[in-house]
Formats: sequence, C-alpha cells, structure tokens
Amino acid sequence: MRVTFFILGFLVLFPWVTIGMAADFPQKPIRLIIPYAAGGGTDVLCRAFQPALEKVMGQRVLIENIPAGTTKVATQELMKAKPDGYTLIFFPTEALIGFFYSKTYDQKVWEQMVTIANITAEPQGFVEVRDESPFKTWADLVKAAKENPGKLSCGGPGAGGMMELIVDEITKAAGIKTRFVPFAGAGPSKIALLGGHVDFRICQPTEAISMIRAGKSRGLAVSTDKRMEALPDVPTFRELGIGDIYITSRGILGPPKLPSNLVNTITKMIEQAMKDPTFVKIAQDEFLYTVDYLSPEKMRARMQKFEKDFGPKLTEMYK
Repeated sequence: MRVTFFILGFLVLFPWVTIGMAADFPQKPIRLIIPYAAGGGTDVLCRAFQPALEKVMGQRVLIENIPAGTTKVATQELMKAKPDGYTLIFFPTEALIGFFYSKTYDQKVWEQMVTIANITAEPQGFVEVRDESPFKTWADLVKAAKENPGKLSCGGPGAGGMMELIVDEITKAAGIKTRFVPFAGAGPSKIALLGGHVDFRICQPTEAISMIRAGKSRGLAVSTDKRMEALPDVPTFRELGIGDIYITSRGILGPPKLPSNLVNTITKMIEQAMKDPTFVKIAQDEFLYTVDYLSPEKMRARMQKFEKDFGPKLTEMYK
C-alpha cells in the first residue's frame, strides 16, 4: 500500500517539477552549438542573434563551433545532451536533411531532434568567383567547363548538403561537369576561393557580399525570384535557364525528449529576441536574410516539405 501511494504521489508531483523547471529557466548559460567553422553564414547570423537572445534570457549564450565530420560530430553532441534546454543547436535545416541522403548520417536524426523555432529564410545558391578569375559571366564558366570536362573545381560547405545539390542541378542543366570540393563551412571555402584553390564556389549572398563590395570577388548567378537590390548586376538562375529558386531556413533545435513545456518557454524567448530592432536590421540589411519566425510545429512541417520535394533528387544524386 505504501509503495502504491509513493508511485501515485510521484506521478502527481513530476509534472509540477517540470513546470517549475520551465518557469525558472534559464538559471545558467546556454550552450548553442554551430555545426560549421567560424565565418560562415550560420556562424555570422548566430553571433548577430546572440546579444538579443542573451538579453531576453538573462543569461550568457555560449556559442561553440564544432565543424568536424561534416556536421556529424556536432549533431552527436546534441543527441547525447541532457534534455534540460541548456544545450541547443543552430542549424540550416535543409542541410540537416540533406546529410542523411548523402549517407553522412545513417539515420534521420532530425526526426529525433526537437524543433524549437525557425529564425530566418534566405536564398541558397550564389555562384562566386574571385576578382582575378577569367570568368566574367556564367557563360564564360560554362565554356571553360565544356572545354575541360571535370577539371573546374567548386568549393562549398560540407558534402551532401543543399549546396552540393544546387551545384549538381545547375551543372546538369548547363551540360557541364565540375568537381565539388567540400569544406567545413563557408568561411574555409571563402579562403580557398581567394587563394585560388578552387575555380568558383557556391555559397549564400550574405557570405559573398562583403567580398564583392570590397572588389575581391564577383557573383555570376543567384537563386532568387528576381535580381537582388543589393546585387543588381548578378543574374538569377531562372534568367540563365539553369535552375530555380532555392531557399534555406536556419533555426534552433534541441535534443531528443526535451519536455514540451521547456520547448514552449525557449520558443517564446526566441520569438521575443527576434523582434530586437538591432538584430532585424543586421539580418535584413547586412546579411540579406528574411527574419522568418516559425513555431516548432510549422518549422517541422517546412522540414517535412523539403524532404518530400528534394528527397528524391538527393537519393538520385547519391545512389
């Protein structure tokens, strides 16, 4: 009888314990993992968001770059983390799905992760060459690639992500073959481009615009529905007849079994931080991102749609 009462008492008490945890959260710094090297779009955006999130949370947000293993090491860190809200990951969600199809992951880890909030949406797919490159236009690059099949190299973040899919799509459409060279993030691929170690790179507009403005590189094509105001001389993939619009989302996810009340608490904090005028200005004016809040449910729905739309293409690319 005593054992029965003890079990019933615990079951009654436990929900109040988790509610108390959510109400008091956070009581210590948050560890926010970035699965890429410093300097890329994900890293730069996360660091721009950091002050606003710290202000709302009342705690430090400790950013940790873990670029090893084509994001797999960072993902494993999250998966084994205690589900208490103090370890989270900031990820381009389409890339997270793409890595499964490239066989980087042996399971769909995002289905076990807990979606918390989507933060931005932005065009994915910007073809960039350094200023010294002989390729002044996309047509120049195509001509050289046809004359030298498989010899031109394209740098990009990781193997198996959305960027590699875009390269595969546009090169097929153009009837050319190039070599994709994966890097730990956009930062390293930028260094490789400037050093002449790759002929061109695939990145996001925000990762290229500072170099373009500095006269160190130029854009050849972008995957937007119309030319960007900030980069009016760069034609769209549609104009060139080599592809369509590709969008990526960046958001925050938590480890498996993160309690729903904690998720709600963190989601509300993120939503509030996203309204910070300084962050909004930086994201939209400097990085060319769209601040795009999505709830956990809508964030997961967007990921599921991406898998439905691009899963078959990724399967074909990596079979």
